[in-house]
Amino acid sequence: MIGVELGLALLLLTFCLTSLVLITIVARTLNKANAKANRATNNFRYIVQASPYAILMTDKNGLIQEVNHEAEKVFGYTKHELLGKSVGILVPGISRDAWMERRTALFADPQTRQVGFHDEIISVKKDGTEFPIEITLTPLNLSRDTYSILSFIKDITQRRANEELIKTQLTELQHKNEELEQFNYISSHDLQEPLRTVSNYIMLLEEDYPYVIRGEIKEHLQSINNAVNRMRTLVRSLLDFGKLGQNRKMSAVDTHEVTNHVVEDLQGLIKENNATVLIEGTLPKLYAYALELRQLLQNLVNNAIKFKSKERPPVVSISATSIEGYYQFKVADNGIGIAPEHREKIFNIFQKLHAEEKFAGHGIGLANCKKIAEMHGGRIWVESEPGKGSIFIFTILKFKA
Repeated sequence: MIGVELGLALLLLTFCLTSLVLITIVARTLNKANAKANRATNNFRYIVQASPYAILMTDKNGLIQEVNHEAEKVFGYTKHELLGKSVGILVPGISRDAWMERRTALFADPQTRQVGFHDEIISVKKDGTEFPIEITLTPLNLSRDTYSILSFIKDITQRRANEELIKTQLTELQHKNEELEQFNYISSHDLQEPLRTVSNYIMLLEEDYPYVIRGEIKEHLQSINNAVNRMRTLVRSLLDFGKLGQNRKMSAVDTHEVTNHVVEDLQGLIKENNATVLIEGTLPKLYAYALELRQLLQNLVNNAIKFKSKERPPVVSISATSIEGYYQFKVADNGIGIAPEHREKIFNIFQKLHAEEKFAGHGIGLANCKKIAEMHGGRIWVESEPGKGSIFIFTILKFKA
């Protein structure tokens, strides 16, 4: 009997020890799970508090469960004032029904949604100030059947103000451009008419009074007629400058092919000056305003040949490289070069560095080049050493199709 009791006691002791070990293992596992869950919760709260966006967490009934520091700054409430309150206090009265409909739809189909990116969403601060916002709503699955909503909120007041300012400035700029175009047209027409009249009278005088129009008088009239012709050319150049890019059309352009056409068109000038024009490497294919880009290249190559050195025949090289966000073109020559003090003003309209009899032209070609480069979102500049040559560099934005 004593043996039986001793056996039962040992069996019971073994069971108790085994149970104790199992309880210890389970307890440790639960403690680790709880510690892990606590770490996850703390990490989540840290991320929420550190976010640059205003963040609110609300339950299915629209009650605020969590608020970060940025939300306090944006709405003007303290965290204590918001916790447990309805999110409706942050929505203007006129918008609350629509807002609650969005919440209901989100719980019916829990997936991340963006609100206010394409329509107008207004929120309200503690002091009653209404302001535009963008919100990203993210369902947060806390358990099998329990969801909360995490709202990432951005105050876009300043951005909307900037957009309105840009819109206003664009409208004003459009009006100014229209006025300028009208002014260019009227001025050019009104200026050319009296010039034609002067030329006609000179012609009539020479035809009707040939026996009087001779010697010094003839020379004076010829000088007047030459000045009138120069003025007429300047007026036409001004009109062309005003019209430049009016009917531009963006298209895919093979700049290598365009440059070959430019060289073909300038063959007369190239042969006359015993010039050499080289295309280095393969020029890129890009999106650009084809006619205007061709004019830009033609002006630069033409100038490179025209402003040649007396000591050597002109050599012009054309190249292009891809840089961040742009294509960069270079038109280099071995001509007379440009002094440092003139490298900016040569791109101003009607700006000439040389007398008419030395180098023909009206000082508008490089102004057109500058306008075309800027039209392509780029710019143009020159690097030069007097007596050794110049490198004209321009950039073109990498437009997408």
